[in-house]
Amino acid sequence: MHIHLAYALQTSVTLPSLEQLNPGDVLFRLLALLPLMGGYLLAREGKGNLLFEVAAVLLLVLATVIPFPSPNSSLSIQNLLDLFVSRWPVMVFLLGLAFIRDGGWKIVAGVAMMGVSGLLIIH
Repeated sequence: MHIHLAYALQTSVTLPSLEQLNPGDVLFRLLALLPLMGGYLLAREGKGNLLFEVAAVLLLVLATVIPFPSPNSSLSIQNLLDLFVSRWPVMVFLLGLAFIRDGGWKIVAGVAMMGVSGLLIIH
């Protein structure tokens, strides 16, 4: 069975040649990873620091709106901003988690944020 799977992968997977690679697309895809890596690092290192956790949430949500380049897509800052703002219920939900993690009176604010955004997401 493993031999058949290896053969199928060997015959079906083709890598692009250097002439087929578009340097602009490669650079854009590498730049698109920056919010994801930055959000992860801020969330990991910002334990207990609410400002870092809020920045991490914003960067991670930004990482979800950056599309892969395609020949017929028109990418602009306005399109990215519109997509980013359209995800505000998810951002509020994740910010509520950050508030709960911070503790103290912020737990109440976090639960309220999660409840309101959860109702908006379900609706």
